Amino acid sequence: MSEYRVDELTIQPFDVEKDAEVLRRIVAEVFGGGFGALMEQEFGVIGGRPWGEWQADNILASFAPDETRSFVVRKDDEIVGFCSYVVDPARKCGQVGYNAVAREHQGKGIGSAMMKFVMARFQAEGMEYAMVLVSDNAEHAPALRVYEKFGFQRITGYHEMLQKLPLGGDQGQA
Repeated sequence: MSEYRVDELTIQPFDVEKDAEVLRRIVAEVFGGGFGALMEQEFGVIGGRPWGEWQADNILASFAPDETRSFVVRKDDEIVGFCSYVVDPARKCGQVGYNAVAREHQGKGIGSAMMKFVMARFQAEGMEYAMVLVSDNAEHAPALRVYEKFGFQRITGYHEMLQKLPLGGDQGQA
């Protein structure tokens, strides 16, 4: 895939060698309402690394498979966000993947431009349906508004639940 223009933005395929560190910074600053961050708020650092490092690793790993389309978004040669998606040709369904806009660039239409791009790519790749998974909490409210603006409808609630297991305890037999 080549480079795309959407409004004043340039959208280019993600390059792990050049773009990974910027992605890590954006994840650390804007994914504060995700499950890993909330878990860390509740229990402290888990696994010896802050949640943002784990989350960035998860996102980078999700960008690796051939079926994931992953992009960085540039404005004036600065990476201001990233987006990704996958398509299921058999079901003709595209799924919006991880996406984020750097905090200092939020509220300027970049998230909407990224969705415009992803939705156009779905149509270009023959998709008839589009879906997205997003948490329903205050931190994700801006994302929810963008998705609703693009015609997505809520079809179910989504709950992420956790507990800390007692050390050496017995939770019953499996």
